[in-house]
Formats: sequence, structure tokens, C-alpha cells
Amino acid sequence: MSDRTEIVSQRLRLVALDRELAEMQLNDRPAFFAALGVEREPSWPPELMDESAMTWNRDQLAAHPGDAGWYSWVYVSPIMNRLLGIGGFQGAPSAEGEVEIGYSMLVSYREQGLATEAVNALMGWAYGHEHVKRVIARTRSDRNPSHRVLEKAGFKQVSTHMDPEEGFEVTLWSHNRAQRAA
Repeated sequence: MSDRTEIVSQRLRLVALDRELAEMQLNDRPAFFAALGVEREPSWPPELMDESAMTWNRDQLAAHPGDAGWYSWVYVSPIMNRLLGIGGFQGAPSAEGEVEIGYSMLVSYREQGLATEAVNALMGWAYGHEHVKRVIARTRSDRNPSHRVLEKAGFKQVSTHMDPEEGFEVTLWSHNRAQRAA
């Protein structure tokens, strides 16, 4: 594998997609799995990572090739050599030092604490950049498993509002650098 940005946590290896991996994920899935050194995953990608999301990610990395890490990361089980999920950020930090995080697990790997572990690893990576002051997330307002992931990672609910684009209520969550140190 080439020199890619990776994070290793207790049970996961997170690999930041670069332009090449993002292109393979979209157009050559066998090459994508081979480049990551993982078994073929028939149920890939997880929900929320549809073709339009993969295209957006690829296009962002093409436009900002130096920003790998500020977009998608895949979650790999080093023991099983399988992809478990995907997550990451909606781009580089804003001028105010804010980044938005998101995540999605394959159904068979949910409710095992892996999403929380991945979110914590990604926050650690983000806060490793001194200009990052706050990480935010948005979830559906109905009480879903994403709420528990964010609560366990130390996020606090900030507000709830109707999102006209999504057509449902969205909860905004926030986590700041000071919480990480606590």
C-alpha cells in the first residue's frame, strides 16, 4: 500500500481516502478492496454512503488533494481484514476551527462500540491539528443509535431544527477541544 494517512485504535485501523482510493471505491470496487488489503465486502458501502456521497467525496479530494483526512476514512478490522464502516469529515476546518463529523457502519458491525471508537479516533486526529477547536455532528432528531454514539464520545446536544433539505428534524451536536482534555 502507498503512503496513506492511517489511525490505529484498539480494534480498528482507519484509512483516509485519497483521490485514488475514492475513485476506486466509486468505479473499481475489487481494486479498492485490494488497495486496502481487505477481503471483498459484498455489502459495501454502508447506508448513508450512496453513489452521490462517494462522487462528492471523490470530487472534493480531486479539488483539494492535500486535504486527505478531512473527508472520508474507512474502518478496517485488522483481525478479520474486513471493512466495517466509513466516516470522516465534511471538509477542512472552517476559519472558526470547526469540522463536521459523520459515520456509518455496516449493519453486521453495529452495536459493538466500533462507531464510538472510530468517532473518538477521528476526533483525536482532528484535535491533533491545533486550529481545530470544535467538532460538530448532525443526526435525525428521532432517538436513533447515532445519538448514543455521540453521547458516549462526549458530544452535547446544541439545538434541534427542521431541515428543509432533508425533510425531517435534525439535532446539532457539539464537542470542543476543552472537553477532550477533561
